[in-house]
Amino acid sequence: AQESEHAVDEESQLLGSEASLKVLDKDLPRTFAQLGFFHKGGPLEQQLRDVLEAYIFYRPDVGYVQGMSYLAAMLLLTMDTFQAFVALCNLLHSHYFLSFFAMDMLQIKIRFAVFEHFFEKQLPDLFATFEELGVTTDTYLLNWLMTLFSKSLPVDITTRLWDNYLLNGESFMIRSALGVLKWLSQTHFVDLPFEELMVTLTHLHDQDCIDEDELFECIAAIKVTEEEFASVLSKKKEEMEAAFARESVGSSSHW
Repeated sequence: AQESEHAVDEESQLLGSEASLKVLDKDLPRTFAQLGFFHKGGPLEQQLRDVLEAYIFYRPDVGYVQGMSYLAAMLLLTMDTFQAFVALCNLLHSHYFLSFFAMDMLQIKIRFAVFEHFFEKQLPDLFATFEELGVTTDTYLLNWLMTLFSKSLPVDITTRLWDNYLLNGESFMIRSALGVLKWLSQTHFVDLPFEELMVTLTHLHDQDCIDEDELFECIAAIKVTEEEFASVLSKKKEEMEAAFARESVGSSSHW
């Protein structure tokens, strides 16, 4: 029976790998479309494929998920193929990444709750405006965090964000997200029609007028220490995991 279960597990992982490879074929040409490095025939196309295929077979239980190509591509802009693979593995196995790419909704909601805590505290007026307009965190933050803004902002700005994230930790991503919102609020984007507002949030790279210095001044104005972040994360995690456990017990008692 154990051998049978092992064989089934291996087969499911193989099928998962095959599915990942199919998604990968569609995703590669769309990665940093404005650069052309990773397009068919591009100078880094094969290296990007090699890194992602290696990860698929290294972690078939995770496989390839949309967004990973941007992380790998950012690494390949400054590293060789092997270094990029090692760095990608280390990155994906840190902080929130595996939870996000696995679509673990409880862990995702915990991170959203942490963000919203600091959003309301740091930018109360904009937070209230978003509440009034019905702009929910899931419509923009997931994509920002999963790719460390590499899919959302110009490469030169993203590179600087990555440097600070690797130096300062996960709290810097919260500061970055709030800094982006603070910068956007100065452009009066909340006065746009709802559809245009949502396009702005989800297509930051289309904003030709992003001033790097102004953006980083906005990020610097957001005060969230790693200690504060860790404390709020621990509190939200305890509260929401306990609530989830109670809901699970309640659901099972109906059967």
